[in-house]
Amino acid sequence: MMNELEITDFFSKIADHVHDVWRMPDYGIWEVRSEPRHFTYSKVMAWVALDRAVHISEQYDLPGDVKKWSKTRDIIHEQVLLHGYNVEVGAFVRSFDSKELDAANLRIPLLEFLPFSDPRVQGTIDNTIEQLTEKGLVYRYRNEDGLHGEEGAFGLCTFWLVDVLALSNRLDEAREIFRNIVSRANHVGLFSEQFDTDTGELLGNFPQAFTHIGLINSVLYLAYAGGRRLPERAPIGTPAHRIHIGREDHSSHFVPHQ
Repeated sequence: MMNELEITDFFSKIADHVHDVWRMPDYGIWEVRSEPRHFTYSKVMAWVALDRAVHISEQYDLPGDVKKWSKTRDIIHEQVLLHGYNVEVGAFVRSFDSKELDAANLRIPLLEFLPFSDPRVQGTIDNTIEQLTEKGLVYRYRNEDGLHGEEGAFGLCTFWLVDVLALSNRLDEAREIFRNIVSRANHVGLFSEQFDTDTGELLGNFPQAFTHIGLINSVLYLAYAGGRRLPERAPIGTPAHRIHIGREDHSSHFVPHQ
């Protein structure tokens, strides 16, 4: 087991590593088999790593180059807004300066990169519904990934859409999509990784833990957005969560229903 000194040293090394490598292309959250690219979501997650490192270091007085991390965090944020958002498309796109969509970018407000009220966030949600959603189920993307064959709609991405709609004060839409995907479970309530939107067939890994995690998270987000009492702390991306961790400086401009 690591002692306190080893943990703080490890923590600092992680942040330093992100600082060193964030400009490099990669294969993204979906581990594509095509050429590495500057995936927008990867850059957002690099921002998350440094943003949380700065907060944790300041909150708990941990060692580390907070000034360096803060500067790099702000640079990443600027680059994502400059190259990861396409004005013509009206959404955050799959990789820098592209026009392709990626459902992973739904998580941008959940990660507190931008507030839900930001037009760029709402544009990404709307474009995801229009271009990546069929029969209430969300595809990860629609473009080349280096893999043979076609894939189905992704369960986890569909639950992400539920989450962001709920926290965007679009509760009716969120509930409709939630009811639809819940109805796709098998006879014992289990979900696969993917779904055939035409036949309803369960595709990919089965049962898929990520899909079930998405289900649990969506229940929490729907409950929070509907003004219900939660058994645990408010989920990430909500104003209540920001207050709990001492970061009231950021507002999602969301007020749950009473």
